Amino acid sequence: MYTKKQIVVPEEYEGERIDRFLACYMEDSISRSMVQKLIKSENILVNGKLIKPSYSLSTDDEIEVTFPQEDVKLPFPEDLAIDIIYQDDDIVVINKAPGIVVHLGPGNYEKTLVNALLFHIKKLSAAGDPTRPGIVHRLDRDTAGLMVVAKSDAAYYSLVEQFSHRQVIKIYKAVVTGKPPREEDLIDKPIARHKKYREKMCISEDGREALTQYKVEKVWHKSTGVFSLLTLRILTGRTHQIRVHLSSIGNPVVGDPVYSKKWSKFNVPYLLLGATYLSFKHPAQERLMEFEVPLPSHIVDFIEKLESRD
Repeated sequence: MYTKKQIVVPEEYEGERIDRFLACYMEDSISRSMVQKLIKSENILVNGKLIKPSYSLSTDDEIEVTFPQEDVKLPFPEDLAIDIIYQDDDIVVINKAPGIVVHLGPGNYEKTLVNALLFHIKKLSAAGDPTRPGIVHRLDRDTAGLMVVAKSDAAYYSLVEQFSHRQVIKIYKAVVTGKPPREEDLIDKPIARHKKYREKMCISEDGREALTQYKVEKVWHKSTGVFSLLTLRILTGRTHQIRVHLSSIGNPVVGDPVYSKKWSKFNVPYLLLGATYLSFKHPAQERLMEFEVPLPSHIVDFIEKLESRD
């Protein structure tokens, strides 16, 4: 049994090494070491031909990635560090580190957040997908910040309902290139999967409703360009929503490998986006739960550089 993914290389990745491109572009699906293993085992083709990990990409190259699968893999406990903010019998709230995939997927069968949760928490809700126990929402691999996970089945169903009815408040901070057109605004643009570049999302009239509020907190004018710190609240939960919306107004998140053509220019380890505030109704106690964490260290480091003199 096999899982296959096909990717057409966008123009902005002309000249990039294939192993680096796939690790960045496919994000939650694959790591760079996994790419290299798949190339060596002849499971990655470019334009129908075998290549080396150092292969330099051309625009519109057609990449086919094959993930061999013997059986459906279920997550297992792994002793990985996680930052637990709060937990009780029903829920656990964590501050996810950047660079961590939330759950299993093709190319990612270990070292995920779920693996770590199974080691530290033991009991997670089994009400949903067995490959992602307790997971009711997610963050992209390179996005840091707050997540709530269900420990009981009752909590799982309650949280899923709250998310579907937009009763959960999620607030993010991001550093973007340039300055948005307004100090505060609501971005109301539907989002759909890109028809050509299937790993990407895009603005499309045929897409699903997507709403993002933003407020400009600070602007820096530097010799390397203009940068802004934004506070954002998402009113819907589409894949890559903040990143797609900010890119669509000409202000992509710094370090975004998918939606910013200048992503590698700034030499940051992860995109500068963090989920810093989360509130919801406790599934059992029915009281308002509010959590807030400081900006991730890689964002703080970048801001400190912006605050320094050129």
